[in-house]
Amino acid sequence: MLKVINLETTYNDIILALKGVSLEVPPNRIVTVLGANGAGKTTTINTISGIRKTLDLAIEDGSIEFEGQVINEREPHQVVSMGILQVPEGRRVFAELTVDENIIIGSYTLQSRSHYLRNRESVLGYFPILKERGSQLAGYLSGGEQQMLVIARALMPEPKLIMMDEPSLGIAPLVVKEIFQIIDRINREKHVAMLLVEQNANVALSIAHHGYIMENGRVVMEGPSEVLKEDRDIKEFYLGLSEMGAKKSFRDVKHYKRRKRWLS
Repeated sequence: MLKVINLETTYNDIILALKGVSLEVPPNRIVTVLGANGAGKTTTINTISGIRKTLDLAIEDGSIEFEGQVINEREPHQVVSMGILQVPEGRRVFAELTVDENIIIGSYTLQSRSHYLRNRESVLGYFPILKERGSQLAGYLSGGEQQMLVIARALMPEPKLIMMDEPSLGIAPLVVKEIFQIIDRINREKHVAMLLVEQNANVALSIAHHGYIMENGRVVMEGPSEVLKEDRDIKEFYLGLSEMGAKKSFRDVKHYKRRKRWLS
């Protein structure tokens, strides 16, 4: 469905942010992109979604293909009309609007009111708490409820692919678990493909079918989630586990630099 091929991007025509990134998202699958801050994860999905002008972000090389069409030069509204929705980092709700009004905004591409009513009922079935909070201002929701709202809003126009940027950020662990269970359920029931950008590798790999590891603007490792979860480096640096099951820090692992062949 989505193919990113040898993508190179720069900020302000100076800073090289992505250095030949390639990844794929097949139909109906969940793909996660993992990495620390500054790895290039958010830049990747911002480039795909077309919101480059406001960020002074430019594609220097490579291509982005969606369902066989190159979308390098598409404007954000054109990308949305093709069926690609982004859920940005930081729970970007319209704080001074109600929950219902936020959901209405997500439906602006729908052709008829009957579609809106049907989709609203379907979406709120995944997030019943939002149905109870319909007349409440979105800015007064809890962090977890706001995250549910931005996902619900993205579901309204019946997307083919949803890109989520750090949906676990700043949310209590129990709520994170609930939200990721809902994301998994949406993928299975609505057959919506997901590109999931995360630092929380444990929860992301628990629902993803395939994963990519990014560092310094490059993809340094990829594979099925089951394989990545068993990799020694992934366990130590992204899942926080050593071979003995104890947490380790980077400085405690002497073999780390020796095993970082992908950056040599």
